Amino acid sequence: MNPAWRRLSSAALYTRGKLTLREDAWRLPDGQEVIYPVLAVGVTVGVLPFVEPARVLLIRQYRHLQGEVSWELPGGGAQPGEDPLAAAQRELREEGGYRAERLAFLTRFYPSNAYLDEVAYCYAAYGLTPDPLPADDDEFIERRVVPLEEAIRMAIGGEITESVSKMTLLQYVARPPERS
Repeated sequence: MNPAWRRLSSAALYTRGKLTLREDAWRLPDGQEVIYPVLAVGVTVGVLPFVEPARVLLIRQYRHLQGEVSWELPGGGAQPGEDPLAAAQRELREEGGYRAERLAFLTRFYPSNAYLDEVAYCYAAYGLTPDPLPADDDEFIERRVVPLEEAIRMAIGGEITESVSKMTLLQYVARPPERS
């Protein structure tokens, strides 16, 4: 951390489920004190599941903020203290209905580093076998297996708009991991 910036305090204002809205007070390098709002989200994961060598699983679910359905990759939030790799496997089972023999790390990024503390871990999944877990109570998911090229086209063309899914797909194209 930059020593010219000094955290003075942090206070939670509201908590619901895994989310907390807090205010962080900082002393800036010029001496002024400011308060930044932070939505504490934690770790998120996204998984690019290869059902076949050139075919991947997408999910479609309703997103209330946009008021429409969204094509995405399986993924979601890690439980407190849960390893991102374990969260990726769990989310793949919950949303995709598969267990991966191998998860290959693609990248880590901050979806919105000004006001969210969220850090996203992206993986490619290989060696899938059916092994579903129950979906979350508020998830109504449609699954579709598509050619990888179609999923990439959807990300580039704006049909996939969710940031973790888009970043996972585009990172895979930019630097694919060693395949098994």
